[in-house]
Amino acid sequence: MNSRLQRVSVLIKTFLRDKHLMQTVHDIADTMPEVQMIIVDDGDIAPWKVLLYEDLRARGHEVITLPFDSGFGAKSNAGAAACKRPYLLIGSDDFDFRPASVREGILKLVDVLDDGFVDIASGRVANNQYEAMLRVAGVNNGIIVREESIDYNAVPCSTVSEQRVFFHYCDLTVNYSLIRKEVLGFEAGQVHWDGDVKIGGGEHGAFFYDAKLAELRVAWVPGVNINEQSAKPTDPRYGAMRARARQQERPCFTRRDIREYYMSGGNVPERG
Repeated sequence: MNSRLQRVSVLIKTFLRDKHLMQTVHDIADTMPEVQMIIVDDGDIAPWKVLLYEDLRARGHEVITLPFDSGFGAKSNAGAAACKRPYLLIGSDDFDFRPASVREGILKLVDVLDDGFVDIASGRVANNQYEAMLRVAGVNNGIIVREESIDYNAVPCSTVSEQRVFFHYCDLTVNYSLIRKEVLGFEAGQVHWDGDVKIGGGEHGAFFYDAKLAELRVAWVPGVNINEQSAKPTDPRYGAMRARARQQERPCFTRRDIREYYMSGGNVPERG
């Protein structure tokens, strides 16, 4: 099968949501057989999951198991390091890959990266507006970062391909992005996630702040969207561990000397 999706690996980070993971694996295999899955699991590995992972590896997919609760950053970096294809799609174990519109949207992201003028192309999750510019101001006792809405009335850029995919340049998007493999890593000009941060430490904003400093080109692609799966049973521990995202500490900001980080529409800053 000759498909543009053969250039794509899909990163699926999973933790204590096995029902969601099973659905995700099944749907991707069924609707996008050309992509390679990279599954990074820091939850419990039950016997049935060992068999599933052995089967996925035999079919050419990557499966990485990390120590329990290694966290968002560690899983993201491990998945990026394992990617051997040109593009890495940042996914999640609870995304609904079943609709045909998802495949069509990912192909749009591929077109944007293929055009050569963008390093990170993103859609939306549940059609929620998230894309923004990052306004950075330096002060004597720290950096202030503000998310500001993009100008939706501006004439969008478009690819030169026959498909004519439109996109808007921005600085920050939701965590549903197609990223050039070559910009992910620990070398100069590359970006990565803070590997020791579990969740909620400012890691998402910090990643795109680093991308801005590295002068990577980020774009939001209208019409590209993925929804979350319907509710499914999760491990009894999951809720409390996911709730850690609401903690007050933002170590990723502190490391970057970001004193205050204002999210879009927010008057109260996240503090480093």
